[in-house]
Order: sequence, then C-alpha cells, then structure tokens
Amino acid sequence: MILTTSLALLAASAALAQDRTPLDEFVDGFPMALEEATRNADYNELFRGGDPSAYFNVRASEFLPTAILPSRPGVMPLASNPMPEIGEIESELTSESNLEGPLTLDEFLEQSDFAQAYMVVHKGEIVYEKYPRLRPEDSHLWMSAAKPTASLVIDQLISEGKIDENAPITTYMTDFQGTPWDGVTVKDVMDMATGMDLEDTSESRFDPDNIARRVYESEFGFPNETRGVENLRDVLRSTPKREEPGEAFRYSSGLTQMLVFLAEDVEGDRWHQIFDRRVWSKVGAEGALQMHMTPDGIVAAHGLVSSNLRDFARFGMLYTPSWNKIATEQVVSDEILARIRSEVRSHEFVMAGFDGAVFVDFLGSDDFIANSRQWDVVWPDGDMWKGGLMTQGLYVSPSRDLVIVYFNVNNDDHSGHRYARKIATSGLFDE
Repeated sequence: MILTTSLALLAASAALAQDRTPLDEFVDGFPMALEEATRNADYNELFRGGDPSAYFNVRASEFLPTAILPSRPGVMPLASNPMPEIGEIESELTSESNLEGPLTLDEFLEQSDFAQAYMVVHKGEIVYEKYPRLRPEDSHLWMSAAKPTASLVIDQLISEGKIDENAPITTYMTDFQGTPWDGVTVKDVMDMATGMDLEDTSESRFDPDNIARRVYESEFGFPNETRGVENLRDVLRSTPKREEPGEAFRYSSGLTQMLVFLAEDVEGDRWHQIFDRRVWSKVGAEGALQMHMTPDGIVAAHGLVSSNLRDFARFGMLYTPSWNKIATEQVVSDEILARIRSEVRSHEFVMAGFDGAVFVDFLGSDDFIANSRQWDVVWPDGDMWKGGLMTQGLYVSPSRDLVIVYFNVNNDDHSGHRYARKIATSGLFDE
C-alpha cells in the first residue's frame, strides 16, 4: 500500500489513470458494486486516485483493524467568523492540472472534481469552511499528513528525558542492535536523514525486493512475491545501509513506523493507547479519531489515521496559541515547537533527496528551508506544512495562530496544495 506524499506514485499514476466517477455522486453514499471493487482492489488500484480510492479514503475502517479514540473532554466547539475574502485568493495550478488557471480558491473548489473539503482556522475561529464533495461529519484519511502524530509523541518523550535524541535508536530498540541501524540516531529518524536504503520512490515502491515495497505489503498482510507474508518489524530490521546519516533527505513511511516501535518499546504500551493518553484524550473533538492497524495491531501512523475535517484542524491547533480553545492542557510545549522550527537542516539537504523537488512542484516555490521532525517543509517565518497522498494537507502558522487543512482524492493534479501558503502570507492574518 502506498501511503506517502512523494511524487513516486505520481509518476506511476499517469500510466495507471482510469476514468473516475465525479465525487459529487458519492457524497450521500457509494454503490454496492464499488464496495466490492474496493475490497478486491490490488496494490495499484487502491491508492491511484480512482473510485476505489474515493471509497477507501472515507471507509478505511471497513477494511482494516481500527482503534477508536473518542473525545474524552467532550466537544469543545469552534466559533465561526467567516472571511469570504479568503476564497478570493488566487493561485497558479500545477502543470498536471486539467483546469485553466490561475483560479481563486472558491473557483478551484467549485471546478475541480476531486476537491472534497477545505478549512481555515484563525485564532481558534473557523474563518473559511467548504465541503464541495464531502459531508462535514465524514471521516477521511489524513494519509501522510498524519506523520507529525508520531514525531509529537517522540518529542514529548525527549522532553521528559525518556529518550535522548542524539543516542542511537538501537539504544531503545535493542533487537535492532547488530544491524545497519547501529549508529543511526533518533534525530536522524525524526528528520528522515538515516542513510538507510528505505526511501520511497517510484522505483522502490514497485520493486518487490525493495524494503519500501515490503514495508507496505507487510502492513496489510499481503504476500511478497518472493518472501511470502512478512512481519513489519522484521522487514525494517533487515534494511540495508545506503549512505552515512545526514547526507540527504530520504522520505520514508518506514521511518515513521520506526518511531511508532520506538515509543512502544520505551513506554511498554501499544501506540494507539500511548497517543490517546498523551494527546487525544486532551482534545475536545467532535468525532472519534480512527487509527488503522496492521493485522498484528501496529498502528500505521505514517498515513492510516482518519477523522472529520474539523478534528484534523484541531490537531493542527495544538501547535498554535489557540490550543486552549480545543484542548484541556497544552500538548505541544513551547520547547517542542521550538525544536521543530529552529533545529532545521539545510535547503541543500532536503533538495538532495527524491522528494525535495516534489515539494517544490506541490507548493509552486522553493522558498522553504527544509523538512523537520516529520514535517515536510518549514519556512523562514516558522510556518510548517505536511502533505499526504492524494493531496491531503496540514498547514500550521504558529506566529499567525493559523491552521489550514484540506481533503482531496487526486494523484495527478496537486494544485490543492498551492493555496495554503498564499492564504497564510496574504496579509489577512498579519498584525
């Protein structure tokens, strides 16, 4: 299964393109035949952006073991203060778009047949919210925009002194000692700078002998062509070394899963219970957070997390000054936020990997610094962005007290990513 934001699948998706039913027809439900087709979908069909993808994005719990995390404080509602001028912000579209741009955000959401929902929250108030092809109460996969859920927990453990980020990860995951993981630090894993041969690319995801492909197969119990069904932890343990740590950004969902195992080993508990105890039990969410799991109960925190759009925004708000409007206590400390925004590697580092150019294409510019601690991009002003497969997105501007989230189903046109940074820097939220 392919659950990252990288261009890897994008190159393959053009060859796998299929006719899609307009998403408008699925807002009130799906035909039975599509449920059956989705259940029988192969490796490529489920995540290439067609009809089975549309079904799986909102019904993942029908196919995977799922931990349900309820709102323990009860709903902490978000106030509404509409700013229609946000919809007038204009952006160029990606070269893959079949729409004629530039378009305003309102025009894009109306004309694109794959845009499902878009929301902007400023100072804890909803200032823009549209659901052109999704019901507000529907849960939807975050895809790789979920990766910061893993780094947040690890950063909490670092702040508590339970983990030394400069120590080898094998200090805590002792069954990885004596493998090429020796010498790879926790910070290397957080920044996807390990030097391990685990990078998600268009080649690696479709090579049955590559670790990246085997990671996804093992998560879903799919048999590898030559090895049969494998255990995820065993697959990760067998990863070979590619280069010295720190030389280049190598995007990998397998590295996010290393953080899941790290937290479980340190805390002696399952990931979904750790995340619930440390994070979600403090959030006054409107619906349940769904954490989807492998057959043996490992949460695929790199992408298989679902919620409605408002609760997706609430997660982003934990990184803003308005955290107290949706949570009973501060989950993202000032120390954690400072590490994300200040301990950033170089622009050359992120551009040396496969996905540096991907981010430039998605965002329409290269004015960011680099990735940081499972976030794809950090800008000089401290804003942060994380994208996900099929154009999901989470944008957080702590200094502007601003959160932008969106859901889509498209692997070809990623124009939906291009509005968030323009909204944040429009001047509407500068004081």
